[in-house]
Amino acid sequence: MPTSPVTIDGTTVTLEHHDAQHLVPVWAGEGYPADVALALRTIEDAVDAHATPVVVARRLSPGSRALLAERGVSWADEAGGIDLTAGPVLIRIPSPPAPPPAAPARFTAAGAAVAEHLLQRCATGETRVPPVDELAATVHVSRGATSRALAYLDSQGWTTAVGPRRGPTAAREVSERGALLDAWCTWYASRADDAVGAHTLVRDAETWITDVVARAWPPSAWAVTGLVALDARAPLGTTPSPIDLYLDGPEFDGSIDTLLASAGMRRAETGVRVRVIRADRYTLPLARAAATAAPFPAVGDVRLYGDLRRRGGVRAEEYATHLREQRIGF
Repeated sequence: MPTSPVTIDGTTVTLEHHDAQHLVPVWAGEGYPADVALALRTIEDAVDAHATPVVVARRLSPGSRALLAERGVSWADEAGGIDLTAGPVLIRIPSPPAPPPAAPARFTAAGAAVAEHLLQRCATGETRVPPVDELAATVHVSRGATSRALAYLDSQGWTTAVGPRRGPTAAREVSERGALLDAWCTWYASRADDAVGAHTLVRDAETWITDVVARAWPPSAWAVTGLVALDARAPLGTTPSPIDLYLDGPEFDGSIDTLLASAGMRRAETGVRVRVIRADRYTLPLARAAATAAPFPAVGDVRLYGDLRRRGGVRAEEYATHLREQRIGF
């Protein structure tokens, strides 16, 4: 019976007539660039120069694979992809497309707002879930609705208890950030908009927002999202058009035409330069809680990710993936 030219013993691969190749797996979590950057630092400190490091993750994102290719580092992921170069051994199998979720998550509007706020905290590195009263006050959700939202997140395995289950030291943390973000965004991107298209002359979007909109519209009643917000925090070399602005629900319902006129805009069905989107009761409080560094009020990275998926047009996936890799990190 013929023998195989390749022998695999644990993390050692031997090709017939060649020296053994020692592989060292280095875990990179969910596989986004921030995870990979941390793994690369681990390689520099802990992997023997005579071994071949292999970055391993749940699913390596396109940006992560490009980063590893640039560094010449091998990788493999749980999705089935592998790019391994170790001496005479060369294996390349692309990762298959991500499977669609088995069933859409059943969020309520209040529950989705709670999830969005927790995800935004995760994007800053904070995975602990705040106490119920604090969370309810920040998101502008009742205490009962907040408790029900957290119970639903627990039931899906997205959050887990940390320490004692009851008492003053009981706590939760977001344990499955990527899965929760995927579920929330799938739910959010399927929602319908209530929006008005408008036309006006805009030479530079950021200047127009700070010089015109900020002076004409009530403070705390609006926030920027879409391509303008993306260009301000993770530029992709795109023209930020149309300009997407959230407007507080009562202002939208009662004063939309007056506010359009005050900023030199008029309603338009074609040639839309600005989209004014009705903000629900949670949108602007969540934007203020996110406290993004920008020259104008803007939504947080997680809401922006959802908005790009929801309204980004033919390049929606590209825009959203870029933001997720560069700013969210999971």
